[in-house]
Amino acid sequence: METVLNNLDLMAKEIKDTLTDFMLNHSRIEPKRPYSDEVICFTPEGDRSYDYLDDAGRKVQSSLSKSYGLFYSKLHPLLKGQSDDVLSKMSKLDEVLVGTIEHRITWCKNTQQALDRALVALEDQLKLIQTIYKEKARKD
Repeated sequence: METVLNNLDLMAKEIKDTLTDFMLNHSRIEPKRPYSDEVICFTPEGDRSYDYLDDAGRKVQSSLSKSYGLFYSKLHPLLKGQSDDVLSKMSKLDEVLVGTIEHRITWCKNTQQALDRALVALEDQLKLIQTIYKEKARKD
């Protein structure tokens, strides 16, 4: 069991490093535009959008998406038999990370705020999995 947790920790560190580079060096959140003749979009997900990525940014985004997808696919089987509350929490954390990586609409004012939110979500996923492992170890 510890080997799986160690592997997940290593994967998470790589994702954190890549996500930090991606958000701080390749991403930009568009400021909220003042009211004018333009149509303004407000959704439950937010009112700000990300600027378009250049080629280098899209490559980092693609790599990050694959890395996070692999990480989450390793978490998913470990969640079997968990309560709806745990599954819901993990799903919400996943939405934060995927939304940040895919540059979906956001309430974040800048990329640092979006990065901080995503890093907390990744850390919370790891803590949740560690708690599940500890519970399983006590039962065995």
